[in-house]
Amino acid sequence: MQPTTGAHAHADAGRDGKPAPYFHAGDAFFVLIAILVTLLVVKVGYETLHEGLNTEATKARGEAMVTWFSTHAPAHAGDGEALPGCDGEGTTWAGCRDALVADGGPFPGITNIAKADNKLFSSSCDRTDGSTLGAIMLEKGSPKPPDGASLAYAPLPDDEPFDKGTLDLRISVCGRGFSVIHVGEFKF
Repeated sequence: MQPTTGAHAHADAGRDGKPAPYFHAGDAFFVLIAILVTLLVVKVGYETLHEGLNTEATKARGEAMVTWFSTHAPAHAGDGEALPGCDGEGTTWAGCRDALVADGGPFPGITNIAKADNKLFSSSCDRTDGSTLGAIMLEKGSPKPPDGASLAYAPLPDDEPFDKGTLDLRISVCGRGFSVIHVGEFKF
């Protein structure tokens, strides 16, 4: 038994009576893991923000196209000319699409915002085809049976004629995670 001298033995004292180190190798490992996890969370957050901003910018382009088509629909339906590649006999979606992004068109030189070499327009948002991320999709509405009160939308084929009367159309974009985001419906 030790005499009581008023001095307490240090709880963390080693065998030789010296205090044990305050910061152990296990503590250093924990700090290292915490730093790595923090960096990973910051990286994932930044990438998510960047992808979200790209999706919003692509949606804004889609909304601008909906506005353009809606504004020029009366000229397309009548005797006016909305755009040379989109009006007139024998015009197709492929021709109109090319005219939209041509130098004299309403959206000259635009590219895919998500990745410049991805498709600008696509018929689908396909997870197995990475080039569709950020693409704009134009879909044609057809009446659903039995009453035809609502529309079923399907991709607009390149050879779809634009000179056969008014079409019910919808613009969608291929957003983050390859999710289809419907932007707007219109008649053209």
